[in-house]
Amino acid sequence: MNICCTIIAPSFMTAAMFIIVGRIISLVGTEYSRLRPRTYSILFISADFVALVVQAVGGATASSANGNSGAETGANIMVAGIIVQMAAITIYCIIQGDYLWRVLTDRPVRPPGTPGGVTPQSDMEGVSNTVTLEKEAVSGRARLTPNIKNMLIGLGIATVFIYIRSIYRTIELLGGWNGAIFVNEKLFNALDGMPIFVAMFVLNVFHPGRFIAIGKERNAIA
Repeated sequence: MNICCTIIAPSFMTAAMFIIVGRIISLVGTEYSRLRPRTYSILFISADFVALVVQAVGGATASSANGNSGAETGANIMVAGIIVQMAAITIYCIIQGDYLWRVLTDRPVRPPGTPGGVTPQSDMEGVSNTVTLEKEAVSGRARLTPNIKNMLIGLGIATVFIYIRSIYRTIELLGGWNGAIFVNEKLFNALDGMPIFVAMFVLNVFHPGRFIAIGKERNAIA
């Protein structure tokens, strides 16, 4: 059970990161994004859910196995789930990199105001440390407030450490339950426990409730 929990726990963290990115896209400008924020969240959270289910099935298979063969089968299923998660994170990084490049160079995918290109504002006025978007801002780069930049930094750090952990877990499980990597507690602490701790710590320091306005939007996202 402990193996199953440590395997699937980061899936909830990545799901939160996907939602936060969709929110940032809504605030900075959806005209720079190839995907609408809602589509972005649905697509990547669905992939994360698939990865979660596959890893859970693998963990259950390994836990209930009576022999080495069943345990290895469970491990291979868990590896498949981790690979799905890594693929989702990789595509997420590519799309997010493309989005930030377009924002910084002011190269929108579509003109502002077209379907999928509406930028909402938060109604959380008067609350400290929330993001307020200036109406006169004409470019996405001008809407990259210090709070949004800090949130992006936090997401970047968390993504790197979760990715490191996923690579380690893939190699560990491919080596088998009795492999040199799996039985090495120091490696586990350094490449699984520590990266997840750092990712959780960073997302608490760069908390979306502090750095981006999570509230009811005045304008509906197209």
